[in-house]
Amino acid sequence: MASLGLFFVLGFAIISYRCIYLHLARDPKLVKRANTQYTTKLEESPPRGNIYDANGEELAVSVPSYALAVRPGKIREREKFLSDMAPLIGMKKSEIDARLDPAKKYVWLKRTIAPQEKEPLLNLVQSFHGGVELVKTAKRYYPNREVASQILGAVGQDNDGLGGLELFYDRYLHGGGERSEAFRDARGKTYVTEETLSVPKKDPNHLHLTIRKNIQYTTEKELTSACDAYHAHACTAIVMNPATGAILAMASYPNFNPNSYQDYAVTLWRNLAVTDTFEPGSTFKTIMAAAAIESGSVKSKDQFFCENGAFLVGNHVIHDHGKYGMMTLRDILKVSSNIGIYKVGRKVGKKTFGDIVDLFGFGKKTGIDYPGEAPGYVRPAALWQDIEFANISFGQGIRMTPLQLASGFSTIANGGVRMKPYFVSEVSDSQGRTIIQNKPQVVSHVLSKQTADLVIDMLTEVTKEGGTATKAALPGYTVAGKTGTAQKFVNGSYSHTKFMSSFVGIVPAENPKLVILVTIDEPQGVIYGGLIAAPVFKKIAWESLRDLGISSVAPSAPSLPSATPLIREASLLPKPLSSAEDNLLPDFRGLSKRKVLALLDEVGLQGQIVGSGVAISQNPAPGSLIEKGKVCRVQFREE
Repeated sequence: MASLGLFFVLGFAIISYRCIYLHLARDPKLVKRANTQYTTKLEESPPRGNIYDANGEELAVSVPSYALAVRPGKIREREKFLSDMAPLIGMKKSEIDARLDPAKKYVWLKRTIAPQEKEPLLNLVQSFHGGVELVKTAKRYYPNREVASQILGAVGQDNDGLGGLELFYDRYLHGGGERSEAFRDARGKTYVTEETLSVPKKDPNHLHLTIRKNIQYTTEKELTSACDAYHAHACTAIVMNPATGAILAMASYPNFNPNSYQDYAVTLWRNLAVTDTFEPGSTFKTIMAAAAIESGSVKSKDQFFCENGAFLVGNHVIHDHGKYGMMTLRDILKVSSNIGIYKVGRKVGKKTFGDIVDLFGFGKKTGIDYPGEAPGYVRPAALWQDIEFANISFGQGIRMTPLQLASGFSTIANGGVRMKPYFVSEVSDSQGRTIIQNKPQVVSHVLSKQTADLVIDMLTEVTKEGGTATKAALPGYTVAGKTGTAQKFVNGSYSHTKFMSSFVGIVPAENPKLVILVTIDEPQGVIYGGLIAAPVFKKIAWESLRDLGISSVAPSAPSLPSATPLIREASLLPKPLSSAEDNLLPDFRGLSKRKVLALLDEVGLQGQIVGSGVAISQNPAPGSLIEKGKVCRVQFREE
């Protein structure tokens, strides 16, 4: 009997201890459950840092916005909620109903609330007692729409970078919103008290690019025009400063509007100049010429017999598009002889040429500050068969990105010194202090300056009478460059109907300031790089030289008009025309209708005005000779 009593006493003591422990002791599991039920985290979605061009003009900004969130379990009058909410946010009742999954504690109903939707929603939010929330967010906005879209990338609904520089520099651009904990009652209503824990927000940083918006705009416009005209599959263009590696413009066609990126296929987001590779064709003959001169294998006066257009290499015949006889290296580049450049290559040798190709960086990533860069492909020189060596000498059997090819020509334009290409010159904080500064960086010394200068001098023949790129010539400037019309490798063989047409140019040749590359993928009708890519180079070079204020070196040549921004605030007046420009038509793009009419009157022209807003195009083109009394058609568009 005593044992039974002791058992009951001990059992009661244990139960009592457990009850006291559950009421007074801090069980981590219970504390966590209580915190989940009676506290809530409040986090303000922060704005991202701005992205500016080289002149400080905004390319990407963040604007205040709101998102609509719902706690399905707290919606008591579901039918009334659906009826009241649907007309306010422009959604069907069935769409809203499908999202209100009772199993979910929190769902986003609409991630971006338009300004006109916000006020009517405020009353509705209060009437549903914690079941509906308007969350303050920041929306990414690109004021120039498609301009530089594939460089910039896009930002998703969670304010994270999805591609381009937005992704590559996301940790700098992405600030931290103010986070806090608040108490929540049984109805879900939140209360902020003195006990609320708070983490202050972290300001985002800003990007300052090497891109110049005016040059970027021109590059995209001219590229689009050419690709549309020749019904091309895709196109790319790059404008690069060879002395620093800075990218002044880079464009791919077709592109997209990052403000509504969801409406475009993901393939259109790709920056083809960095992420895709191609066989460069005859533009690569420039690298063989550089190797020949640098190695001392070939002298400028050496002559090579070009076999009148056909030459047997092993069991294969390589051809020229003309029946050429004896030619020097300069002539071989001028007419773009396949046979001639291969014979030059035989004197250079596979190993020597392979070493030069490696120094130029072909087959390796350039290291540019951009995601998804492709390395290209070059087989080791020790594995080259004779026919493979022949093909590589004129740009077949080797793959590279357009950026790598532009970088190779920039190395020559920079006296043989290879520079690392880059997009971002500086990252600054919210106070304007520099966090990161990207300075020009030497990668390697590839050629002697003497070699580089001689190659450039040879390439000037390409744009002169009898060369393959006379359409690249600029009045008042000496242009050095090389054309390419490469057969595409399709289904195991080289196509006779699909081509990659290209031109890479250096200007001014005497004192290189710009390297400009243009590629046109699968043009229809006309296929030769000298006929379709070279004219695009010329237009981009003309506007780029104007924007940078690079004057002509030829005293008898007409001067370029002063650089006038192509995209600018409509309130800004253009620079006054100098006396040397009195007979040239001004650039009206970016100006208001009133200012365009005033300038037309000033130069004595009649105007045909189409549309409203700011000027986007004109005919005759800027820089054309003014013919008194002639009508100038100016197209306008609302910003």
